Amino acid sequence: MKKSILKVIIIGGGFFGMKRLAACLSLPQDFRVVAVVDPSPAQQSVISKSFGVPVVSDLASLPEPADFAIVATPNAYHTKMSIEAIKCGMHVLCEKPLAPTVKEARQILAASKKYKRIVKTGSNHRFFHTVEKAKEIVHQGDIGKLLFFKGSIGTNGERVSKKWFWDASISGGGTFIDNGCHVIDIARMFMGDFKSCTASMTTNLWKTATVEDIGTAIYKTRDNRQSIITSSWLQWAGYLHIELWGEKGYIIIDSTTHDTVTVGGKQGTCIVYDYSNEPKDSYHRELLYMADCIRNKKQPDPSANDGAAVITLIEAAYKASKKKAWVNIT
Repeated sequence: MKKSILKVIIIGGGFFGMKRLAACLSLPQDFRVVAVVDPSPAQQSVISKSFGVPVVSDLASLPEPADFAIVATPNAYHTKMSIEAIKCGMHVLCEKPLAPTVKEARQILAASKKYKRIVKTGSNHRFFHTVEKAKEIVHQGDIGKLLFFKGSIGTNGERVSKKWFWDASISGGGTFIDNGCHVIDIARMFMGDFKSCTASMTTNLWKTATVEDIGTAIYKTRDNRQSIITSSWLQWAGYLHIELWGEKGYIIIDSTTHDTVTVGGKQGTCIVYDYSNEPKDSYHRELLYMADCIRNKKQPDPSANDGAAVITLIEAAYKASKKKAWVNIT
């Protein structure tokens, strides 16, 4: 049976919107881009000339209906644009974080249930070859029950310097909500839910920023297994490092200068899986996964509920940092 080509719109013509647009255009057997939605006339012109796709200023101006929307606006507009797209009958893939606050994330979740639309929280890191391999190994039981998770993530802060990322009223916070939500999502995928946390948020380099450029949180599950998560805008050479420690062995994901998964046991055995030469196609594979879920009417992961849970953990970390104490997570 021939699969249908899904009609998609991209809401937001910035950096991540253009990444999503390029990925959709490279998969013509699965997607047809109906339009990009962006209110800026200057950006509309750039997009139209660069990609040759229709560009409109709002959803009311779409040239035709679409099957789903990719929301890639600044964080403060995720809720409004996701709900508008849902009300227009579209499924939604909303870039991380799902929303800047738990309250708003729950509004998206409520809309998805009311209008019976699929909502996926954007998490292309789940589609890294290294993360997928680690998930496979954990599910096989090779390292036993997971006891400890440690993850760090970061980018060169020059990318966000003096932009909306520095404005908490738009972003919801600094590096911890910007980068940290990726690792928090992966930690939940492996470890399950957390019941408490403590954290420290500091600004060490970007002194004029009103948000943190380094954030670290310790989360505990109900059975006191720990996850330590650090995010920064100071990680100049690299992006992701994750350690999973189990009863029988360990897994280390390293994307600092290469892309490897190291699997070891208590007796010193060690296997390295090297994905350095694999294509960097996480955005493509995430979109294909979303398309499969839409066609088969199944909820993709991470869901809107997962996105709300991640924001709950981020809000708890910000609260714990201000109180300089452990806080409970509802």
